[in-house]
Amino acid sequence: MATKGLRMELVVSKWGNSLAVRLPAESVKRIGVGEGDTLIAEISADGRLVLAPEGRAIGKAESRRLRQFLDRQKETAPVVGDMRRGARY
Repeated sequence: MATKGLRMELVVSKWGNSLAVRLPAESVKRIGVGEGDTLIAEISADGRLVLAPEGRAIGKAESRRLRQFLDRQKETAPVVGDMRRGARY
């Protein structure tokens, strides 16, 4: 199922000595970015500005899920010491 593109009008505003646009909440949610994330900007040959998330730092929810996953893992006996004792150099 293809998702329909989201078209929005963004207003360019002054921000210090720079210009900025604000991303509406709906678009932020759709592209999965949050405060502090990095967007990569590309200008296409026809002059269109394309923004895409570079990657997302792990958030609180992801961190909690990772901790829960790790807590469910069984602790195994250390094997490195046994391997080193049996190694021949």
